[in-house]
Amino acid sequence: MLYNLRLIGTTHLTPSSEIERIIKLEKPDLIGIELCQTRVNVLILNPPIQEQKEDTSLIGKISKAIKNKAKEQKLNYGSDMISAYKLAEQYKIPSFLVDRDIIEIKNLLEKIPQNEMIGFMKEIAEFESKQNIEEELKNINEEEVLNKLKTNYPVSYELLIVSRELYITNQILKQLINNPNKKILVFLGKGHIKGINKLLGFNI
Repeated sequence: MLYNLRLIGTTHLTPSSEIERIIKLEKPDLIGIELCQTRVNVLILNPPIQEQKEDTSLIGKISKAIKNKAKEQKLNYGSDMISAYKLAEQYKIPSFLVDRDIIEIKNLLEKIPQNEMIGFMKEIAEFESKQNIEEELKNINEEEVLNKLKTNYPVSYELLIVSRELYITNQILKQLINNPNKKILVFLGKGHIKGINKLLGFNI
């Protein structure tokens, strides 16, 4: 661990019990979570009682496909970050949100080239045919996936990966500067770990 910081990569299907085990083991003074305030408001602080109007944005379609597939297999997509947020509150550990606002991301992605939009629609259809997403996510080669995204969807790659990782890194650096003597634990999707370690200057 460098600078009293540890990044924990999750699959977004990581169960609450595993998140709790890590928190108890690490005993952090501060917990970072890959969420934004908009998502916290919607998913945790004020969860919708009725079905909301369908989100027809690209992110909305991707999210719906993943959530529906996860539900079919009795999995809870996004349980990792929601659990991290709730467990931080339960154990009275201060937390901070590291991700860019989902509304900003949605708006930016609506401006991607049409060929990338069509490509994503095909990817969604292929994903919906997967048999076991939990096993697939566990065994996924993140570097291979990111290289494919960078090659086939360069504009989306800049928006979803590069700009977000710069934003996330900046949020983490702020906490490192403001809390130099505290142990900080940050939960991120595992595909971001390598890039953010590199931006932080960690030789990993």
